[in-house]
Amino acid sequence: MRKNAEINKKIILAEIKDIITGAAFPFMLQLIISASVILFADYSEAVMRVVALVFGELLLIAAYVIFGRQNGLTAFRRAVQSEKISELHDGDAPQRVKAGEYAVWKGFAIGFASVIPFILLQFVQCVAPNIVTEFLLKYAFGWAAFPFIVIGQAVGELSQWLNFIWIVVPIGVHAAAYVYGAKREEIRQRKAAEMQAAKDKRRR
Repeated sequence: MRKNAEINKKIILAEIKDIITGAAFPFMLQLIISASVILFADYSEAVMRVVALVFGELLLIAAYVIFGRQNGLTAFRRAVQSEKISELHDGDAPQRVKAGEYAVWKGFAIGFASVIPFILLQFVQCVAPNIVTEFLLKYAFGWAAFPFIVIGQAVGELSQWLNFIWIVVPIGVHAAAYVYGAKREEIRQRKAAEMQAAKDKRRR
């Protein structure tokens, strides 16, 4: 019983590590894009603000598509590997192999993990506004901080709480790309298996 508990704990920790690892690069790209392209949205010229913001958001979406697809592809390969090992061990494969394999919820979990720092900073800014969090939100998470700032300059100041809406974009894009990457890999492996089967048949 204790042994099973220890194994389950290791699996959970491995899954958490896998999610954090998958979220690392998207998170870093948030910082890079916000501190470079989207930063121009703080300029006084209206056209420059809009162009910088739209271009920055598109770059961020593209980045999440790329990394989401790669995360899904990698996870599906792990799932296939785990299944093959299970067959070799007559269904009694080491449980540690199962950590990190494909599951739809992980596509959402990885995307969510990548925006946790923003969520924490934005919450602090909402309940206790200060210069430090305002600076960090603009320069590190401009993809979520600037849209309603730019809109607010045209229609009037908007609530900081609205910024939380933008987390839907990276989470949703990553999840969709994650599933897409896994499906593409599944199709690729199925075609490869069919081609190999056809070759083996001709040899006979």
